[in-house]
Amino acid sequence: MDLLQSVAQQTDLATLLGLHLGLALLGSISTCPVYNLPLYFFGTWAYNHHESNSPIKTFTNILAMTILLDIIWFWLHGSTLKASNDIEIPHESGFTFCMIMNIISLIIKPITVMSSIQTIRNRGDSFPVGGQSWSEAGTGNASFPGAYQTVRDGNSEDLA
Repeated sequence: MDLLQSVAQQTDLATLLGLHLGLALLGSISTCPVYNLPLYFFGTWAYNHHESNSPIKTFTNILAMTILLDIIWFWLHGSTLKASNDIEIPHESGFTFCMIMNIISLIIKPITVMSSIQTIRNRGDSFPVGGQSWSEAGTGNASFPGAYQTVRDGNSEDLA
């Protein structure tokens, strides 16, 4: 874990996102997980969005969840396809290349998650792991973009 953190601290998140984006583009030549390419485009936007940290926090959470999704995808699609009478169905052309690109991306994903958490902390925000639920993300903080603010009291005589 210390090795993972030290590598994540030495690596720029923008570089990792570019690497992931390139791997996802090359991997999309054949059958691949459909969620990776839009996720890395969103991550690139979230990294460059400095008005709020909530997009990069959302990206980090989703990226962490896709590690499990990738493992499930590899389990479902990585084995040889068989028809009902045990006849092997060959994968489409380029499938092995796609698998290699996705395996490299899966290996780099934990480093990217750690680097993203480090970027959030460098921006002066905290990233509580398991401490705050999605529904509590915008409550109690009026500076949170999109948070509701009380402008005036509805029972006030100023409304008349």
